[in-house]
Amino acid sequence: MINKNSVNVEIAAKPLPSKIETIPQPHLPVRHDKYEYFPWPYYMSLPFMWLITGYVALKKNFYRILGLGQPEINTFLFDGLGKECRKVKDYATTFRAMNIVYNHPFPQKWTLGGIVDEFYWFGLNCQALRNRLKLVKDELRKAVAGVDHGGEIRIMSLACGSADSVIEIIAEAKAMNKMIKAIFVDIDGDALERARAIARHYGVEDQIQMHKGHIYDAIESSYAFRPQIVEMMGFLDYIERKDAIYWVSKIRDILEPDGFLITCNIAPNIEQHFLKWVINWPMVYRSPKDFDDVATQSGFTDFRLIYEPLKIHGLLVARKS
Repeated sequence: MINKNSVNVEIAAKPLPSKIETIPQPHLPVRHDKYEYFPWPYYMSLPFMWLITGYVALKKNFYRILGLGQPEINTFLFDGLGKECRKVKDYATTFRAMNIVYNHPFPQKWTLGGIVDEFYWFGLNCQALRNRLKLVKDELRKAVAGVDHGGEIRIMSLACGSADSVIEIIAEAKAMNKMIKAIFVDIDGDALERARAIARHYGVEDQIQMHKGHIYDAIESSYAFRPQIVEMMGFLDYIERKDAIYWVSKIRDILEPDGFLITCNIAPNIEQHFLKWVINWPMVYRSPKDFDDVATQSGFTDFRLIYEPLKIHGLLVARKS
């Protein structure tokens, strides 16, 4: 699947339609049958965003010198005017912020604050996150087909958040008379409760075990479960290379032969400093070459790197050979 002399990267073209009736969201101004690709307003606004980023960086350093902690409002032009922008900042790195990016319709769009919310809701990283969600579903479908030998299919979702994509795939499989059993793991009990509510909506709650805790405990206790697919979104965005290799290696160990790991990492992009300073959302950014290195050093030899069209979020789909 990979060229040993270079890093081969696939760019996703078109998401597959869901095979079940999903939770209706007619109010959302994004389509679920295509990837978002609307970069030019954000390229043109870069000088403005860099100016804001520089201002917030100076402001935070000034607060630090004076021993004032973090400012309540980073900038009037983001979390000052934008109510939903403020929520994303306050909930940064959690499933709550992700849910806003995925699902919020911003009904007050014609107020000044609503316009601010609307502008940032279509930012490059927000578009890319929604693209990633669609891409994950496609790759999960392929992985399920790849391990389906007529019996029970076992999925483990680590750092699962609200696990929207995994639950929809479990529901699709059920509609086709395929049984998937899953374990969801997250340190946030509220995230697991939201996942439970979504699973209940789709009628698959009894197929999922919820485990509140760190992924280390889940991995150590998972050998009896013998997962054929491990899905882990977002976790690698917050850990350095050494730890990333360690965790991906541990996941490879618990996978059944010919099983799949589906994970992701954010790539360097023009909004990353804005995310760190203005949205309070620092991450570990990896180029495709760095991401390839994590997979290779973890023992995988059969894998693909697939990026959504904006090339901000990439998926590693690795098979244990």
